[in-house]
Amino acid sequence: MSIDNNQVLPNTENDEISINLGEIFKVLKSQSILIGIISISFAIVGAIYSLSQPNEYESTVKLLPEIDSKTSGGSLGGLKSLAGLAGVDLGSSNSFDAIKPELYPSVLKSTPFLREALKSHVYVQKRKKWLSVYDYLIVSPELAPIQIFNSKSSDSDEDKNPINMPKEGLSPELIKLNKKEFSALKSLEGRITAEIDKKNGLITITVKLPDPVASATLISFTQNYLTKYVINYRTEKARKELKFLQDRREEAKKAYDNALNRLSTYRDQHRNTFLQVAKDQEKKLQYEVDLAFNLYSSISTQMADAAVKIQKETPVFKVLEPAQIALQKSEPKRSLITIGFAFLGLIISLAIVFFKSVNLKQLLG
Repeated sequence: MSIDNNQVLPNTENDEISINLGEIFKVLKSQSILIGIISISFAIVGAIYSLSQPNEYESTVKLLPEIDSKTSGGSLGGLKSLAGLAGVDLGSSNSFDAIKPELYPSVLKSTPFLREALKSHVYVQKRKKWLSVYDYLIVSPELAPIQIFNSKSSDSDEDKNPINMPKEGLSPELIKLNKKEFSALKSLEGRITAEIDKKNGLITITVKLPDPVASATLISFTQNYLTKYVINYRTEKARKELKFLQDRREEAKKAYDNALNRLSTYRDQHRNTFLQVAKDQEKKLQYEVDLAFNLYSSISTQMADAAVKIQKETPVFKVLEPAQIALQKSEPKRSLITIGFAFLGLIISLAIVFFKSVNLKQLLG
């Protein structure tokens, strides 16, 4: 017995889904009160939520760092280019161990910086006094217009004390934080951002705090910290070399003074002596004086060169856009939050009306 597939299988190509717009408008009209109540309720919740968030003020500074390209100039650069075309490597003269601008944001996210920033003091305009950033954010934070949750954390011993650790056998550079300090670091980390424009190297630093003057004060500290950090990194090797030369010069000066003193004493004691032995001894002492002086003079010259090297390797940061005290808050956008909650309520109310009005059995077949 044969079965005709054309008679058994439905023709799905001719199946269509029809939508009755009039019926939809009728349902929406009948449920308009429910839709309005849900949407308005969500809008009220959004308004209350937006009022529970404290105002935030942003300060921005833009820096253009010096891009150090220690390439050999003139003929050597041309020779290296020709040698590169010929497949010959003359070595790189710009292998300068400088920190890359792409790493600057990581510096401002590091724990050492955040700890220093928490210790720094900012002027709070609303309270008319200086506070440490830690006290301003954790101990007595800025209050929102409406308080829903108590923002002040408890001062339990567990929060104040770091994790119990052995007193011996650990590195002195190991950072120990308690829970409140860790919470403060995380809070501050989200308030300081840095972005690098890879095309022109422009650095944009942004700080966000509940007080406009405090925000501008903290961004000034952040700018100075980053500048000093990069300068110290770039000049650390040269500064150590200069310190080494300073110590060696002091030793050479003492050696020269001692040699000169021995020569002067010997001459005073053998003023009228014509023996060859005495003359040879005087020549020997004079040679020691000359040798000590040459060493002292050579180290002094190297010290001068090292000082010039530090000056050359010190990077320059050009401030393109200095920090300004914000006149208007940057967030929260209370109107947008309220509209967003109202729109969410509208979507949820439409979904409720849809599932209440549609026959799911017919919909699912």
